[in-house]
Amino acid sequence: MATRVSRSERKARTREDLLLAARTVFLRRGFHGASLDEIAEEAGYTKGAVYSNFAGKDDLYLALLGAHYDARIAAYVELMLEEPTYEDAIAAVGRFMAAADERDPDWLATLAEFVSHAARDESVRREYVRTRERFLLAISDVINALVERHGLRLRVPALEAARASSVLARGYSAERRLDPDAVSPEVFAEINAALMRGLTVTREE
Repeated sequence: MATRVSRSERKARTREDLLLAARTVFLRRGFHGASLDEIAEEAGYTKGAVYSNFAGKDDLYLALLGAHYDARIAAYVELMLEEPTYEDAIAAVGRFMAAADERDPDWLATLAEFVSHAARDESVRREYVRTRERFLLAISDVINALVERHGLRLRVPALEAARASSVLARGYSAERRLDPDAVSPEVFAEINAALMRGLTVTREE
């Protein structure tokens, strides 16, 4: 006997399918080049299905960004809190960030397009900032837990440490996109580790 799928389950599955398709199309076309028609076709739905789940392209991208950030938070928790030392943790995160950029070189370029777009629309800018700050606050909680575990303290608020590392990653991605030989993944990982190392001192200092 076939299992009956509830309406809420169908809606959740449709939303998940649309987000997966949106990521594919945004990476392929860029934010501005992507269309809701193409995203719907990629997912195997009508454009009406997109509008029944998202207010428009901005809302869809923000939902995708939120899902991306949630996955990153989970990865960082595992990386940062399971390594035996602080040095091991910050090195592992740097390697992860560099590998992610190599795996999806178009992700941060597409995000840069969206940020430029959001900066010109106050309502979109506010929603983007909310999404971004929620991510950075979650990462700052992980950083606080990490330094506490290893008997360290931060020279700056953990939120600003998270922001600085994120800004560094974006700059690195932009450089690599323009000139893949400009900065190696290994150099980025070391620079990111140096940043985080320089922002911490022992509790006695």
